Amino acid sequence: MNATRLLFFGIILGPVVLSAQKKEDIQSLQRDVAQLQEQVKQLQSSQDQKLAAIQAMLQQAVDASNKTAAGLATLQRDIGTKLTEQQDKLVAPVATLGAKADQIADDLRSTATNVADLVRRVTALDSKLADMSSAVRTLSSPPASPAVQPPPGAALATPGVSADVMYQNAFRDYSSAKYDLAMNEFSDFIKAYPNRAEAADAQYYIGYMYYNAGQYGDAAKAFDAVASFPPNPRTPEALYYRAVSLMKSKDGRAEAGPVFRDFIKQYPRNEHIAQAHANLRALGLERTAAGKKRE
Repeated sequence: MNATRLLFFGIILGPVVLSAQKKEDIQSLQRDVAQLQEQVKQLQSSQDQKLAAIQAMLQQAVDASNKTAAGLATLQRDIGTKLTEQQDKLVAPVATLGAKADQIADDLRSTATNVADLVRRVTALDSKLADMSSAVRTLSSPPASPAVQPPPGAALATPGVSADVMYQNAFRDYSSAKYDLAMNEFSDFIKAYPNRAEAADAQYYIGYMYYNAGQYGDAAKAFDAVASFPPNPRTPEALYYRAVSLMKSKDGRAEAGPVFRDFIKQYPRNEHIAQAHANLRALGLERTAAGKKRE
């Protein structure tokens, strides 16, 4: 009887107990779900904050990169401008320095030539001194007669003084920088002995004295006159320095180009050929090595 009752109450109360247990489980599950949702929400919020921070850092990096690129572009432009300005400032001084160096080299070559001439003339002078002594003795003893008869038309020749001595005197004064005296002596020698081989040398030295004095117009005329004598070793240099004198003169630059070309054509193996081409480029009359005409 008791067992039957217990079974009856178990059957009646069982669903109630199970229902209460199930409800509690559902509530627990709901709490867990709510807690999980809150964690997901917090996680999402944290991820959003981190993503926003990363985006801000990326934007800063992009801005910094843009500023750096703009700065580099400005720097490159400034450097290019400065380099161009410096190059423009250096072109003229370098060209002037090159011209000065060329002039110094020309002066040194001329000095070497003069020294060689001086050595040769001094050697010859020893033999001429004996002739001078003999001529003086002859003049001092009656009846007086000139030791040397000047050629026809040599009105400026000094009686008793040979052509060699007259030239040596002029060259000695030239070498001693007595240019005014040497100029007159060389001119007198040319007038007195126009057919002597030294006449062309005398004319060349006259041109070179004008050249060193900066009288480029007179120098060009004097160098041009060297060609009026028979062909001689001075002719190529005289032609070259005539062109240089014209280039340096105020009114002769237009004539310098044709004279340089004439020199190059006539004397392609002369030591001044390279400088003649350089002077043509400086005048804008010859192309550079790159094939472009220099302005």
